[in-house]
Amino acid sequence: MKLLTGGKDISELIEQIVWSGDTKQVARTVKFTIAKNKKDQDFPSVVIDEGDEVIMQDDDGKDIFGGIIFDIDKAATSKVETYLAYDLMFYINSSDINQIFDGTPESIVPGICAALGIESGMMAATGISISMPCFGKKAYDAIMMAYTAAARRNGSKYIPLMTDINKLSVIEKGTLCGAVMTGEYNLIDATYKSTLQNLVNRVLITDKNNNVVKTVEDAASIEKYGLVQRVLKQNDGEDATAEAQGMLVTVECSATASGVPNDFRAVSGYSIIIQETDTGLYGQFYIESDTHTFSCGKKQMDLTLAFENLMDEKDIETDASSESLS
Repeated sequence: MKLLTGGKDISELIEQIVWSGDTKQVARTVKFTIAKNKKDQDFPSVVIDEGDEVIMQDDDGKDIFGGIIFDIDKAATSKVETYLAYDLMFYINSSDINQIFDGTPESIVPGICAALGIESGMMAATGISISMPCFGKKAYDAIMMAYTAAARRNGSKYIPLMTDINKLSVIEKGTLCGAVMTGEYNLIDATYKSTLQNLVNRVLITDKNNNVVKTVEDAASIEKYGLVQRVLKQNDGEDATAEAQGMLVTVECSATASGVPNDFRAVSGYSIIIQETDTGLYGQFYIESDTHTFSCGKKQMDLTLAFENLMDEKDIETDASSESLS
């Protein structure tokens, strides 16, 4: 594992590197600590400032992460300095867009990237044309608005991420990463939890006068687990059926997996094959968050897994301009 800044390899000074990502956080990060010893004049040192570029490479020199230093933590009594770098998705998530877009998501996103001075990479093809106003919207939200409109038409799920260090790409969320974790090889721990505490299996849709106009329910869930009911009031001229269906919740499952050695392919947004019989984790699972730790020659990855592939959906606001699908 190598870490470079300003074109210099600072790996010999690194005590720990934590490379992580989360489908809800958007930008991937690298957090690293550097040893320091100001009392020893011969101890190597390096100057790293906010805004400096950091590149992480594997042992073969392949680029794994590229980002910018945003946070620096130092303490007089500490023997280490801590640095936090975000990849360029930080700028996508922090910048506003003020424009009306027309076209397919795969043609809209490169335009958003160009407006922010970021290169575009691979774009998941949809072939679905949309029109959407984005006035004062975050660039990330604009990307997800475009792909959400397509996803509701074709049933696919999408997520943006950085590829080749500095290129923004959009992939189909849940694509198999190619990694396999098994108890006989690289899986060191796994957990599984299921809960009914958020159970909702019937939703009553009412009008503005509180009259029930429609009922949405999961009959099989009611028979098996009992009834938990919610009420949803819809506005005049609206159909709240889709929203009501989204409120239905049955058994919720979650899981984690830890393994060695690190596999750089296992990152949030993709899916992975897990084979662990004690917990019943056997099959394809979706990576919601990942943490890859490198410390004192040891490597470990810790994954939070999901049983359902969910997309961060963003609705197009239709008050300024109506959405059209064709």
